[in-house]
Amino acid sequence: MPSTRDIKRRIKLIQTTSQITRAMELVAATKMKRAESEARGTQAYSARGRKILRALMEHSDTGSPFLKTNEEGRILALVITPDRGLCGALTGNVLREAAMLLSKYEKEDIDVMTIGKVGQDALRRQGYNIIATATHLDWKPKIFDVRPFAKIALDGYASEKYRRVYLIFTHFVSNSVQHAAIRWLFPFSTEEAEDVQAVQKIDPYSLGPKEDEHANENFEYLFEPSPSKVLPYVIRNLVEMEMYQALLDSNAGEHSARMLAMHSATENAQELVDDLSLTFNQMRQEGITRELAEISASNA
Repeated sequence: MPSTRDIKRRIKLIQTTSQITRAMELVAATKMKRAESEARGTQAYSARGRKILRALMEHSDTGSPFLKTNEEGRILALVITPDRGLCGALTGNVLREAAMLLSKYEKEDIDVMTIGKVGQDALRRQGYNIIATATHLDWKPKIFDVRPFAKIALDGYASEKYRRVYLIFTHFVSNSVQHAAIRWLFPFSTEEAEDVQAVQKIDPYSLGPKEDEHANENFEYLFEPSPSKVLPYVIRNLVEMEMYQALLDSNAGEHSARMLAMHSATENAQELVDDLSLTFNQMRQEGITRELAEISASNA
């Protein structure tokens, strides 16, 4: 049975740990506010861009290599995870969805790009061919950070090296809700891809009130100088935006999940301190009572 000295030492260690988790919670909360602002600031643009792209597909027959369906080629996936742990089940959920999707294909036919050290290490251990990777993009990410990944995907699909391109990331819904999501990037389709039917839907990013009023209207698009010259630039910019939005969402989701995890850890530490303090006081009281009894017995 532990002595009062052991319990007192353990209380002190837990209190020190709770101070660390509390500090981490405050840091994550500060980063989360900035990351959430950045993610929500581009969600409407990203969603509208996807709608415009689908409309352009239906109203154009330019023969663009980006609008065709490749029947042969490899599979390409961009997986976005945190660089560090201590963010609950967030990373595990993303890697689980990635494993479920990629298991439908032969591992020899899959190329993987990763953003985040945790995903990079996990997928490398699983034997996937990682062709591009980046870490430490969780502080003020810029669209320039994803352009190399977008170029690999765009050039690879245009040259028929890849027949499917996926984006696997954390979809940020709110401070308390984030879930793993899969976005089908190539080939472009006006319907959900069969491969991602089983994955939780990511309601495309909510539109603002003014945009929502016109969300279901049909627009006529005019091209200058011509669709064949305009569409490649539009598609490249929108694919970059898709990846950038996924990075912002994953970043906000990471900090939110870490804030909640550290808050829970701090509360659990305080409960444990309270329980140990009660045990300490009971043992000390028992010791005092026992000493008093021994003194009374010796004086009798």
